[in-house]
Amino acid sequence: MSEDDTGRGKVFCLGFPKTGTTSLEVALQRLGYKVCRGASSNNHSNFLMALKVLGDTDEIARVIRHFDAFADMPFGGTDLYLWLSRRYPEARFLHTIRAPEQWYQSILNQLAKVSKGPAPMLDAFHAAGGYGAAMIVRREWGITDPLAQKGAMLRYYEGMNAAILAHFNGCERFHSFDLTEERDWRSLCGFLGRPVPDQPFPHENPGQGKAPGSAPSAR
Repeated sequence: MSEDDTGRGKVFCLGFPKTGTTSLEVALQRLGYKVCRGASSNNHSNFLMALKVLGDTDEIARVIRHFDAFADMPFGGTDLYLWLSRRYPEARFLHTIRAPEQWYQSILNQLAKVSKGPAPMLDAFHAAGGYGAAMIVRREWGITDPLAQKGAMLRYYEGMNAAILAHFNGCERFHSFDLTEERDWRSLCGFLGRPVPDQPFPHENPGQGKAPGSAPSAR
């Protein structure tokens, strides 16, 4: 089997948006990976999220061929990890986590950046260009109003993270870590077998959300 078939050399981040995935993307780029960066301003991001909702994993695999590392939705925040771990048995999997309440507030902060009028947050996010993300939140997370459905949001977040940890329990190709507590190179480079760069670990736009049409920022 070719490396494209086994996933050797590829890295998938399974963490939700707003768990430091932008910092992780920058870190992986500095380590030499060609990163499929997640942002609603990227055509491939909206395309991949729509493919996940539609269940077209063959087309997702076609996109995966063009990159070495992947972060943000649909790779994180959904159950795509089940297919990824079967389809790419030699890939490595990173799992960024964050305290649930902090994660939820960060999601609201991001949505508030584009929610200026009376329209519901998710509708405003969609109107601003976050088509794929809004689709994932509605259809995969089962959320139509993040502000009113805090309990459901937190249950989905905690349940998905628990399912990921259970699925990869004992797997040497899996590493779960909290970038709010382990913001250095040692953990990541040790897992990937890469030398530690002689520069600080990236910390992209701490505490800020990202509007759909803006440049990539901390997630």
